[in-house]
Amino acid sequence: MLTKKHRLSKKGIEKVKSSGRYFHTPFFTIAYLSGQKTSSQFAFVISKRVSKKATIRNKTKRLIAGSVRQLIIDLKDGYWVVFLVKPAALEQDKQVLAWEIEKSFEQINLLDKK
Repeated sequence: MLTKKHRLSKKGIEKVKSSGRYFHTPFFTIAYLSGQKTSSQFAFVISKRVSKKATIRNKTKRLIAGSVRQLIIDLKDGYWVVFLVKPAALEQDKQVLAWEIEKSFEQINLLDKK
């Protein structure tokens, strides 16, 4: 789980989904909104359509959150990011998901190149 300052609220999730930009990958869709005055915040959404079993949804959410946590020191501030997970992510291991997340962050210009 991410620290509280990096977690996005339900109101924030709705704002990102309604007025944010979208980036699609085979495993998830990233909805993001830039220009916020806070540190970058994240949310992970896995609907029951992806898997009926809560244990599988929670495991996938933990894998994605863990990958984001490892990258969090290299990310720019001021972004709100929502991961909308697709069923293809359930069969993937942590390395594949981490690589896909890092590649996605580079493409949406979220990684801070120092």
